[in-house]
Amino acid sequence: MKKWSLRIAVVVALVAAAFLLRARHRLPDTPEAAVSAFFDAAGRGDDGAYLRLASGELRNSLENTKTQLGTREFQESLRRSAAGIKGLAVARADGAPADLVAVDVEIVFADRNERQRMLLAPQGSGWTIASIEAAEMIEPPIPYGTPVFEEPAAEEAAGEPPRE
Repeated sequence: MKKWSLRIAVVVALVAAAFLLRARHRLPDTPEAAVSAFFDAAGRGDDGAYLRLASGELRNSLENTKTQLGTREFQESLRRSAAGIKGLAVARADGAPADLVAVDVEIVFADRNERQRMLLAPQGSGWTIASIEAAEMIEPPIPYGTPVFEEPAAEEAAGEPPRE
């Protein structure tokens, strides 16, 4: 009986490990999720995930850059590229070639925004980034972190009526 229990436990563990590894390498289900995952991978310096999310000429170019810089420096350059990002806005756009989806990405930093267009391609049951246009820098009319409303006076915050 112990022999069978051990064998069953090993089989269950192997199946679970295979399932987890497969899910880990699965591509995002939507173009928007692929863009978010791309920037997340850059922020972590996860070159494997970052390259997995790229395809075609973009991937070839990134792999060449990794070869030239070396793995460690490439990972550090990914971290630097994502440093200071406060948020992402991703919206589908018109004008994509057949079989591709265009998205406009606005990357929010404390002192500026950057806009760029990405083209994403379906690959299997997920999405990869096929191309990225050069980013356009924009100075926002209201800097990130600027309070939108006036802070209430200390008396009002404490529930006291305002003084006149």
